[in-house]
Amino acid sequence: MSTGSPSDSGRTSTVNLVRTSHPWTKADSAAGFVLRYLAPMRRQLTEVLGSGERADEALKLLLSHLVSVGFGEHKRGRLRDFLLRGIRSAAKNCVAEIPAADRQTLDLDSLTLESKQWIGFWREGLLERAWRSLERMEHATPDPPVYSVLHYSTANRDASSDQLANIIQSETGIDIGAEGIDTILPESRAVFAQMVADEVAETLESPTGEDVKREIGQLGLGRAFNGIAVVATRSNAS
Repeated sequence: MSTGSPSDSGRTSTVNLVRTSHPWTKADSAAGFVLRYLAPMRRQLTEVLGSGERADEALKLLLSHLVSVGFGEHKRGRLRDFLLRGIRSAAKNCVAEIPAADRQTLDLDSLTLESKQWIGFWREGLLERAWRSLERMEHATPDPPVYSVLHYSTANRDASSDQLANIIQSETGIDIGAEGIDTILPESRAVFAQMVADEVAETLESPTGEDVKREIGQLGLGRAFNGIAVVATRSNAS
């Protein structure tokens, strides 16, 4: 993670690690907030229970519990830890309904807070949310096409600016030329990095800049911040 390195264009872009004040512990609806993270939760439950159908049953149990009691007394720390505990509890309840002969292949002991598999699913879930946010931004404000430029640049890492401009025009009809690529790509990277930082911050309790930076490192998200200056102050946004 850069603390002041220039971007590829020679300019310096800045990301605020604690831009807003919307941690998960202050969500109005526990179940409603957790719905954002169904994809990594379902992937983990499918892995440990052996089928999507069982995973869906476990998710129903977990969401019903959150509707009834909210986050309860465990509303602290990292959201990914809270959800992993909920996943483990819901999985155990589902296992009780599975025939004994089928239980032998299930490994609930793998559901630990530092499970590499769970961290991987969680990381991919946060990245997917950041990508969708960037896509929605472009739909709302098409100029500049920050999502299209970053999406096709990521999918075609070895392409030159001219080649990338041709690919984008062919795939989307957007004509920005090589100079447009060189101008928009650093901005797209900075906006995406900010969205990743926002996603991470919302999954922590009362996050500080150091908390967000540490979580970014533990999740392996540092690449999104390459070449981008990082500040760790909370803004007035809420």
